[in-house]
Amino acid sequence: MTKVHVSDQHAANSVTSKSEFADSSVPVMQTALGHVGFEKLSMRVRSGQGVTVRELPVTGLLVLRARDDKASLEKAMQAQFGLALPPTLSSSCIDYQANGTLCLRWIAPDEWLLSCSAESAFAIETGLREKLNGASVAIVNVSGGFTFIELMGPHVINVLKKSTAYDTHPDNFSKGKVVNTVFAKAQVTMRCIGPEHVELIVRRSFADYVWHWIQVAAAEYGLSISV
Repeated sequence: MTKVHVSDQHAANSVTSKSEFADSSVPVMQTALGHVGFEKLSMRVRSGQGVTVRELPVTGLLVLRARDDKASLEKAMQAQFGLALPPTLSSSCIDYQANGTLCLRWIAPDEWLLSCSAESAFAIETGLREKLNGASVAIVNVSGGFTFIELMGPHVINVLKKSTAYDTHPDNFSKGKVVNTVFAKAQVTMRCIGPEHVELIVRRSFADYVWHWIQVAAAEYGLSISV
């Protein structure tokens, strides 16, 4: 048996995490790279290489847009989570109750990206809508359209140099900074989690391409897999 995300195709409480048999007929939400088999691959490669890659489990993702009513969105975020809207090119993250980490990223002057556990995405969206009380703010659940890939290790910056034109030197790309950029030929949202630790939010349709690119770009430094 294995731990999977199960969807019953309904909005309320549509995603749960439970143990299911591999041959179960219950619809399963799988990460974009779930077919790669990272767990098995991680046992075949040596750990502690120059670069380590990890795909996060299925993650909830909400797009928040407030062109003319930013103050209402900020008030709702503060009331529900105590989380301020991050300024330009930055992010704010907190541990939220039993639901894990909430992370809010600046995407554009009127747009932010909120990640949360897949199980809590609907409740968070509903709670925000109630607190907005009809304010002109758009909330769109895009959880199924993206995957989260983390790169770690002493040679991460060398892989980034091969992959993006953005200046990822620590003096310019410090902890918490978020940029929308191009990784190889894929558009990504890139966040610095810490020294030698970067998060990539990748469209599901580009996930395989990015994964293959990482393998080639990291080959000379050694690539290990974390699960």
